[in-house]
Amino acid sequence: MLFNSLYFLVFLALVLIVYHAALRSFAARKVFLLAASWLFYATWSPRFLVLLIATTWIDFQLARIIHRTRAVSPARARALLIASLCLNLGLLAYFKYGLFLYDSAGAVLALPPAPGFLAVVVPLGISFYTFHSISYVIDTYRGIRPPTDSFPDFALYVAFFPQLIAGPITRWGFFGPQLATQPHVGMARIEASLFLLAVGYVKKVVCADSLGSFVDGVYGNIGEHGWIELLVAIYAYAFQIYFDFSGYTDIAMGVAGLLGFRLPENFRHPYLAENPSEFWRRWHISLSTWLRDYLYVPLGGNRRGTARTYVNLLITMLLGGLWHGAAWTFVVWGGFHGLWLAAHRALSGRDWWRTGLGTGDAAAPEAPRTPRWLRRTATFHLVALAWVPFRAASLGDALAFFDGLASGRRLLHPLPVGPILLVLIGFATHGLATRLEIASWWRTVPRPVQGAAYGLVVILMALFHAQSGRFIYFQF
Repeated sequence: MLFNSLYFLVFLALVLIVYHAALRSFAARKVFLLAASWLFYATWSPRFLVLLIATTWIDFQLARIIHRTRAVSPARARALLIASLCLNLGLLAYFKYGLFLYDSAGAVLALPPAPGFLAVVVPLGISFYTFHSISYVIDTYRGIRPPTDSFPDFALYVAFFPQLIAGPITRWGFFGPQLATQPHVGMARIEASLFLLAVGYVKKVVCADSLGSFVDGVYGNIGEHGWIELLVAIYAYAFQIYFDFSGYTDIAMGVAGLLGFRLPENFRHPYLAENPSEFWRRWHISLSTWLRDYLYVPLGGNRRGTARTYVNLLITMLLGGLWHGAAWTFVVWGGFHGLWLAAHRALSGRDWWRTGLGTGDAAAPEAPRTPRWLRRTATFHLVALAWVPFRAASLGDALAFFDGLASGRRLLHPLPVGPILLVLIGFATHGLATRLEIASWWRTVPRPVQGAAYGLVVILMALFHAQSGRFIYFQF
């Protein structure tokens, strides 16, 4: 069930009716939500539902044992932690990276054709729910918080259907306390949730999918497009992936809000970032903070000298790129961001570059500052260029794209006015965000105007529904 499908809207309506009208006990509501979440997942992949439940049960038990033994037998607790990591990362590696790693090794070692057991379908959402379980077990081992004794609570945390397929990646410390007491779903929360749903659906169905039609045409036949079309495609994909993924997050937060739950913020107008470090504090925030806390910091972070810090940044971003998919295009994308973060860290202490961000202290008053508009423009364009290998089907296609961009080929098709307008809308909404808190402003709008706006959203969804497809991050 896609969020942007009629089937999901019917499913959501039935869940809301049963959850709010038919059940009074919060314990019963949580069990019902767990069953609904598992049913939601089963509509995608019934056989992999068994895998989801099995790994959830094993991690639930391992965390409880780790909590009981970490003080009296640290070695045993560590061994159980390693067992959990091997289970989760091993399954992720097998399903998502087995064939890729074998083929990559085969290109060097001349191995025989890949065995059939590596040609498997990747379970939907495995990258996301695996990270939920890993953070839970690691936090238990670190003594940050005790595990729950309720398997339904833990299973609901892992499988909560609004965020099961594509996040945000939620920590138990954020979601677990919400399961302790029954949440109140008042009119203010309903209004805020409906606003998020409306914004999310417009982002996805109207903006992202309209841009996607143009982007798919360009990347599907790079050689048949002139440099102007390729340039527009760079900006178009930058905003397609933003509208698509942030739209999914808005819908997920809206659905969770109607059920009385909160999900963490995942986007904060990322194309306003002034440097790569700030970009990752604004883009896919739940993943970047997860990688920081469970990969970068354990590797040593910035505590082991300058050279090791650069290596840790590069390793973190290379693995972050690989997390997105089993292809060298994602490795290149992650490597670029890792090198860029290392370069920014190296240069941020120079007076001519200093911005006061990410250096631990404010810039000296006498230090010359690069203008903010220039920092934002440079950062956005580097981010947008890095999306080219991310989107390309292969490294060869990415090189062909850049070659076509530099070739000076004339415009071979009519100027893509529609995508250009949507890109300008993307820039405008980012700029508006610096001057107006849109959600707060929306609450002041008269109810009849709000109702008319929601009606317009429904009409737009009906008009654009035929072109709407899967969310981009469903493939990760």
